[in-house]
Amino acid sequence: RVMAYLALREDDIPLRAKDLAKAVNIPVHYTSKILGRMVNADLLVASKGHGGGFLLPLKARNVKFIDIFQAIEGPIDMRHCVFGLKTCSSAAPCPLHHRWSELNDAFQKWARKTSLADVQADVKALGPLSFYAAIKTGNSKPT
Repeated sequence: RVMAYLALREDDIPLRAKDLAKAVNIPVHYTSKILGRMVNADLLVASKGHGGGFLLPLKARNVKFIDIFQAIEGPIDMRHCVFGLKTCSSAAPCPLHHRWSELNDAFQKWARKTSLADVQADVKALGPLSFYAAIKTGNSKPT
């Protein structure tokens, strides 16, 4: 949500972590960790001092969600068994293996093709209030 919020802003004024946390309804401590990881992955720019904060560079608006997820969690590997079995494969599947594989494939496809610019386009089509209203009314919970 932090990255989407920053992508939807039309100004280039850096925001402090506590202001971002409040805007997207996520605890400040968690927001700060996310922001640090985004900076380390070169997805955000951070500036210190008076007037400092976090800013999404223009080029980052084309970043794919897979890059955002990997910056937060590291490499995404959803090949593990949902039951925790050590031997789970197409040849020796657990009861959920095939359904989990379908979900994983769909998620990976979406994350690799969808960018923050796509979110911007969607919000322009739906209206900016759809995104902000979901956050403010609590219909969007931290994940």
